[in-house]
Amino acid sequence: MSAHDQSEIWQHVKSGGLYTVIGRGMIEADLTPATIYRSLWDGAVWVRPTAEFEDGRFRNIAVDEVTDCRPKADKST
Repeated sequence: MSAHDQSEIWQHVKSGGLYTVIGRGMIEADLTPATIYRSLWDGAVWVRPTAEFEDGRFRNIAVDEVTDCRPKADKST
């Protein structure tokens, strides 16, 4: 999927949580590129090294694939 084809929705593969990227930055301690993203479920903001965000831990999904924005752990309740 090229950058032009990507949706704004990213799914964490392990938890199933859905997120939207809200910015890019750098980690101050060592200037590592970072991705800043927000949970669609609870609005929590997260930061992680961009290399981790792009290594397969997240997958870009089409908006029409979203049926429930709760992480897997919250779907059982």
